[in-house]
Amino acid sequence: MRQKRGKLMKVIVVSHGSYARGLVDTAQMIAGEQEGLEAFGLEPEESVDTLREKIRESIEQTSEGEEVLILTDLFYGSPFNTVISLMSEYDLYHVTGINLPLMMEVVMGRYAGKSAQEVCKDLLKAAPETVKDVRELYKEVEE
Repeated sequence: MRQKRGKLMKVIVVSHGSYARGLVDTAQMIAGEQEGLEAFGLEPEESVDTLREKIRESIEQTSEGEEVLILTDLFYGSPFNTVISLMSEYDLYHVTGINLPLMMEVVMGRYAGKSAQEVCKDLLKAAPETVKDVRELYKEVEE
C-alpha cells in the first residue's frame, strides 16, 4: 500500500488506443503494482460517449476524500475533450501531454504522499526535462 501523509489519490490515464494501458503497465513494471491507478483508451470502434461513461464510473467509485488526477495524452484530442466535459461535474485535477517520465513522476509523487495539486505542479516543472535532443546532448559530450 502506498504511503500518504494527506489525501489518497486515484490516478486515471486516458488516451487514444492502448497508450494509457501501456503507460500504466510500464510504470508498474518499473515501480511495482500500483493501487488506484487505472487506464482507459479510446478505441476506433468506441464512441467518446462510451469512454466518458467508463471514466465517470471510475470517478464515482472513488472513495470519499480521495483526490482524482486524470492524465491525458494529447491536448485537444478526443480523450482530453472527454475529460474536460466531466470537469464541470466532478472536482478533478487534469494534466495533458503525459509520457513515461511524467508518469513516473506521478507514481513517485503518490508514493511520497504528495497531493494531486503538488503532483500537478511537479509535472509542470519536470515537463521541459522529459524531452531531450540526444544529438545535441551527444555534441556537448564530445566537445
